Amino acid sequence: MNHSMINASAGMRAMQQRVDTIANNMANSDTVGYKSQDTAFASLLVRNLNNQPYAEQEPSRITPFGTRPGFGAKEAVFQTNFEQGTIKTTDVPTDLYLGGEESFFRVQRTMDSGEQAVLFTRNGNFKLIPVNGQQRLVTESGDPVMDNSANPTPIAIPIGATDFKVKSDGQITYRLGDVEQTGPRIGVYGIQNPNILNHAGENYYQLSPGLPLNQYAQLSNADGTAMPEGVAVHQGGLEMSNVDLRKEMTNLIEAQRALQFNARALSYNDQMMDITNRIFRG
Repeated sequence: MNHSMINASAGMRAMQQRVDTIANNMANSDTVGYKSQDTAFASLLVRNLNNQPYAEQEPSRITPFGTRPGFGAKEAVFQTNFEQGTIKTTDVPTDLYLGGEESFFRVQRTMDSGEQAVLFTRNGNFKLIPVNGQQRLVTESGDPVMDNSANPTPIAIPIGATDFKVKSDGQITYRLGDVEQTGPRIGVYGIQNPNILNHAGENYYQLSPGLPLNQYAQLSNADGTAMPEGVAVHQGGLEMSNVDLRKEMTNLIEAQRALQFNARALSYNDQMMDITNRIFRG
């Protein structure tokens, strides 16, 4: 395969991946807590051909001498945009959203191996379900939401509790009969650089294996401490997707045109190779 065909095929692969990323964003434009993604590309191997060894023959040249043919492009970074999405008011007591782009709810999932996986999410579409004689606060997928204790445990309130409320610091209150009770506090975790998080599916994120949890995901509302400025738990609403459909449509048109351009280049090169072979064979 010649140089130009390698460039075209590598470009097609890169553009197809970008189209897939954009399509995923558009499909999740109504998903609660979804964060849009983008792909950055880098040039593949570049050679430097010194085809002009006599600099004095091009005194006005301002670009480097020689030519640097590359071999197309490849995906370099898969980025997630953690900007806050729009807020949708629902007035549902178990619908929560977070203020602060670097804040996350902590949930726990029991894996098939029995291991307890620590996951983070911005999707506050929670519900209370009966578990072992209590009402447990869980995510859409049924994974328990964790409290703010040093050894986090699933959040639960008694069966029959009413008037479920959540304060801005995550403190839960409810009523049993005519008496107001104080329940557990929802754990809010701050991750200084959310881009270190990996996608875990179902709108969950997790730290890479080996990264110390207590170092990279710090509790923002430990007992006796105030929440950082701008960080708060809000009740009765949901943070929707931060996908901008107008921007995604523009990006999609650009990516499709680039994909078509590379496909056409590959087709032309194939035709040229065919003509060359016919001439060679006589």
